[in-house]
Amino acid sequence: MALASTIDDTLRTARAWLDGQLAQAERLRAMIAVAAAVTFVGLLIVAIGATGDQVRSLRAAQTDLARLKLQLKDGSWADRKRQSETLKFQLAERFWTAETAGLAEAGFERWLRERTEGRGVRPDSIRVQRAALSGDADRNGASPLAGVQRMTAKVIMPFDPAALYDVLNAAAADPKILVVDRLLVRAGRNALIEMDISTFVKLPETSR
Repeated sequence: MALASTIDDTLRTARAWLDGQLAQAERLRAMIAVAAAVTFVGLLIVAIGATGDQVRSLRAAQTDLARLKLQLKDGSWADRKRQSETLKFQLAERFWTAETAGLAEAGFERWLRERTEGRGVRPDSIRVQRAALSGDADRNGASPLAGVQRMTAKVIMPFDPAALYDVLNAAAADPKILVVDRLLVRAGRNALIEMDISTFVKLPETSR
């Protein structure tokens, strides 16, 4: 009887343990299924979002293409090209003109001296420096700024309001491009003006 009772207890214990393991396995399977479902839904949402972005990009590209085709068909592209060429010509007309680099520098310096010495002010120093401009190349590998140089005059002269006004007014009214890059007044017994004024020059290819 004792042995039978012990066997029954052991069987009940084993059965209880097995039932517990099966229950845990069922819970684990349920958790795995839920996690898989959540992951799938997340991936689906990401995929839908990415697809939507691609669709919007495609529609934008199609819209731009249709607009470009319409411009070409209407001739507005040719009109814009003509306008661009006109603006380029007008801009080139505002460049400082000279046959050589030396003549360009001398002409710019003379322009400045005429507007200061006309007021009886002799600049202490006028140094003209040139620097080539760089730009993106076109389809033929040439830059539209090829040959264009920035010419900057560094001027030091006694402070005279009338002479300074004449220079600034002339720079603003001149048909050529003239830009005051820096203007500094140094106070003291002999007050001085330090000024950088720039223009742009396109030299013939033989004189660059």
